[in-house]
Amino acid sequence: MIALTKQQRVGVLITLLAISVFLTYYFHAVLMLGTVFSHFFYVPIILTALWWEKRSVLVALFLGGLVVVSSLLYRPDILTLNDYGRALMFVLIALVVASLSGQLKRREREVEKERDLVRHYLDVAGGLFVVINADHTIRLINRRGCELLGYCEEELLGKDWFATVVPEAYQEARREIFDAAIASGTAYPDPRESPVVTRSGEELILAWQDTVLTGNDGRPVGIIGSGSDITGRIRVEGELRAAHEEANLYLDIMVHDINNANAVALGYTDLLTDMLEGKEREMTLKLRGGVNRSIEIIQNVSTLRRLRSSETVTRPVDLDAVIRAGIAHHPDAGIIYEGRPVEVMADDLLAEVFANLIGNAEKFGNPGVEVVIRVEESDGAVEVSVEDTGPGVPDTVKPLLFTRFVRGTNRGSGKGLGLYITRMLISRYGGRIRVEDRVPGHPEEGAAFRFTLPRPDRPWEPQSAVNPVAVTPRP
Repeated sequence: MIALTKQQRVGVLITLLAISVFLTYYFHAVLMLGTVFSHFFYVPIILTALWWEKRSVLVALFLGGLVVVSSLLYRPDILTLNDYGRALMFVLIALVVASLSGQLKRREREVEKERDLVRHYLDVAGGLFVVINADHTIRLINRRGCELLGYCEEELLGKDWFATVVPEAYQEARREIFDAAIASGTAYPDPRESPVVTRSGEELILAWQDTVLTGNDGRPVGIIGSGSDITGRIRVEGELRAAHEEANLYLDIMVHDINNANAVALGYTDLLTDMLEGKEREMTLKLRGGVNRSIEIIQNVSTLRRLRSSETVTRPVDLDAVIRAGIAHHPDAGIIYEGRPVEVMADDLLAEVFANLIGNAEKFGNPGVEVVIRVEESDGAVEVSVEDTGPGVPDTVKPLLFTRFVRGTNRGSGKGLGLYITRMLISRYGGRIRVEDRVPGHPEEGAAFRFTLPRPDRPWEPQSAVNPVAVTPRP
């Protein structure tokens, strides 16, 4: 229906009524014909009913009276009950059309109210919401979307979404994704990054998600798209990533240079130790211990960096080879190894677990401390125990032992990072670690560290069994 103002509607109605009066006079007084022309009267009656509803009854009464009065004046001989019936029909048509018009207007008001409510919800939402028709035109967009893109709503409605909002380099690909969703009736379920370009030419990155909109027949008619601006977050993430890479570069340089310096210092310390005796030799031994602690700190820092910066990707690892390599790095320690070839799911950092546990026992134990490493297999896992005859771990310290900067005893040296890293590694592989008394109920007689490691999906069959080996301290 053509939208007319109130004044225009009144003008149209007056014109139609004037035409009706003229036709009545012309057909009755001039042509001396019947009332066939009165069918034209339905036009002003119906229009009045659509525009003003029940007020159309007045127009119907006027036109019905016009027909009857004109027949009495000019053709009383043809006046019949049909003329009165026609006048009554005018009134009935006016009432019926007015009733239907009223129902239609009420339904339109309800729909408009619901639409306004939806618009309100969309306007208060923090992100962009847009309804895109199947022909790529914009049907609806919320206030936040207009503000984000820099347009007025009127400037976007009816425009091609991709040609207007999507950067040129992405338009073809985005159209293909959109058309595929319409054809299949299913949109891509997960949020994705989607670039848009504002009116000023600025390119933004939105976290975008689509939902297919269907019509009454169940066929897709468009897509509801929603997006939130993540441009700032991506920019910050990029800056953090660059800063992280720069920090890692500096750390790599520092670790490399310090390791070189420690190697030189350790070499000169060993030379001095062989050359000196008495108190001077004791001082060089203390110096050597300080260099070793520096090496340990650098190693811990490097391990923590790898743990924090890399994803966990485990693979089958020969546990027996890792343990034997760890024992070889401590030739002065008394170590008894009871195990056999078995594979576990880990990575190349597994050696750090044994380096920390053996080094811990050696560092904090008394002279002549013994370490026993046992490996036992169970369903789906391998349990490893590292026991020592050192001073043990007090019961009050056990719950905190695997946290940062906590040591088992007050004796010896160390920064309390070794066991913290050990727990992180074991958890990284999907296992658990605990500390117990080597002799139950006697913490002063040594500690027992027990942890589990997962086995590969397919059991590994060793070629031959290996007898327990013992590594005794040097005389």
